[in-house]
Amino acid sequence: MKPSLEHLGNRSLFLSVVMPTHNEEGSVESVIQEHVAILSQLPEAVTDWEIVVVDDGSDDDTPEILDRLAARLPRLRVVKHPVNQGLFRAFDDAHRAAKGTHVFATASDGQWPAANLVRMLERMLQTDADLVVGVRPHREEVYTPWRRFVSHCYQLLPRLLFGVQTQDAGSVKLGRRELFQCKFISHSPFVEAERIIRALRAGCRVEFVPIEFLPRSSGKAGGAKLSYIIASLRDSLRCFWTYRLRRTNQNPIYTRADDHDESSLP
Repeated sequence: MKPSLEHLGNRSLFLSVVMPTHNEEGSVESVIQEHVAILSQLPEAVTDWEIVVVDDGSDDDTPEILDRLAARLPRLRVVKHPVNQGLFRAFDDAHRAAKGTHVFATASDGQWPAANLVRMLERMLQTDADLVVGVRPHREEVYTPWRRFVSHCYQLLPRLLFGVQTQDAGSVKLGRRELFQCKFISHSPFVEAERIIRALRAGCRVEFVPIEFLPRSSGKAGGAKLSYIIASLRDSLRCFWTYRLRRTNQNPIYTRADDHDESSLP
């Protein structure tokens, strides 16, 4: 079923689907093809779309697979890092390469079915949301005990430090491009929590939608690395100092009162 266009008004969407990849030769092709199939069936309100993939220094067959796909898929753009620069830089470069009015940030590991985009787009159009966050209801069935513990702590920090329920900050997101291309304090996985915190502080409407999340069929997960955990803790404290103690909002995102005037963007 196509998303409802009742609340879209006279606006139209140019949708950028962005995803980083690193050594995902077993899944990246099927993930891209699955998203192409979904994007090709979106409603008339989505006037244009693209897929932006950032290869973060893969040393398997991922670069060759991407080159082959880009040669036959004109709406696929590939950005390559000559060496691995980490998840934050890969996502940041993907967001900044996006040309659309809206961004759907997902992954290339096959755990996030492309059908989630339809569900999230429907909620965005129905509620006029600025940002929609996918919530994984059954993470405990997919994650190891250690990963569940890390995820629980990651969700707890924004609530304790900022009084904000991010619900599933590290999940897939759909929203206005400005919310992905502004400058953040965090340079770690905590940036996804900061994105939600900043959006709420700016008066943006944030919606949370249950989505499907699958076990990995190939590749190796790296989201719970000790270095990521330490960096996220550091960034959470830096954000607390800036937003709560100093009560400032560096590079403010637009608010609804601005009517998305570009002069208010970072």
